[in-house]
Amino acid sequence: MENNKPELKKADIRKLIEALINQLDKLNDSTSFAFDSDLYWNITDEELYDPYKDPKELTMGSLIEDWEFLQKVLDGKREIIDYDLYKIASLLRFLGKSTIITKSRI
Repeated sequence: MENNKPELKKADIRKLIEALINQLDKLNDSTSFAFDSDLYWNITDEELYDPYKDPKELTMGSLIEDWEFLQKVLDGKREIIDYDLYKIASLLRFLGKSTIITKSRI
């Protein structure tokens, strides 16, 4: 049986992230962004990817704690790990809901 599921290519992900950063640089003079929110709902992977059941195990995440955790990589205090993708995803989601790129066009 043939696998018809699309695949995520690392090169494509890199291009998209670079394109978003380049667009952000062109349209927004800010060199940093303030957290106007901190806490968010977190759903376990098992529940997040099972749309046929309502999530029951909600936990809280913190954007500020996520950023502080990731800064340790930037400061050379720890190695990067797979779980950092979860942390950066929460920050990207926050930036996405802030519609930084769209707002800067106005």
